[in-house]
Amino acid sequence: MSLKICQIYKLNIEDSLIIHINSNTNLYLILEGALIISKVFTNQEILTLGILTSQDIVSIYFDDISLPNYFYQVQAISETYIVSININHAKFFQEMIGIQYKKTWIKYQTMIEILVHKNIKNRLVHLLLVLSETFGITNSKQIYINLTLSYYTIAIIIGSNRNTIGQIINNLQKKKLIVYNVNQIIILNLIKLSSYKYKPS
Repeated sequence: MSLKICQIYKLNIEDSLIIHINSNTNLYLILEGALIISKVFTNQEILTLGILTSQDIVSIYFDDISLPNYFYQVQAISETYIVSININHAKFFQEMIGIQYKKTWIKYQTMIEILVHKNIKNRLVHLLLVLSETFGITNSKQIYINLTLSYYTIAIIIGSNRNTIGQIINNLQKKKLIVYNVNQIIILNLIKLSSYKYKPS
């Protein structure tokens, strides 16, 4: 039976791709859109590894154990098209993959910088600053982030819970730093939002 070298998939918002150790036969190139890649443990803890965008590579690594206590989840936060490449044929794309993987690694480093904050408010503000840089559209001094990000999704990304995220976002809105709805976040004052990260809660 012959193997397909590559195949293109469409993921709608909140669609997920689950990758277990026994199904880890492909790597994925994002053609268009945005994804969250997370490590999901059997005790239901979730560790977000990165927010990936167009031209990033999703390459999954499992520890050298037969039955790991985790799997990987790739969730779309915008309409996303990906091409899956069978790892047995990845050598045909080796040069392209090498170039793009270096760019993808920066996204993983950015997520580490977000999660290193002990304070959840600081994590959230740092996330908003990253999203404004990556996805923001500037209009009349405001920055529009056109992504579907529920409280729950934001909580997963920064390692918190829905209620805490709701409280922090409501506080940011009262201070007129952002406007939030599930389909769009508007940064009203980027400079004040950035400095707010360092103020005590």
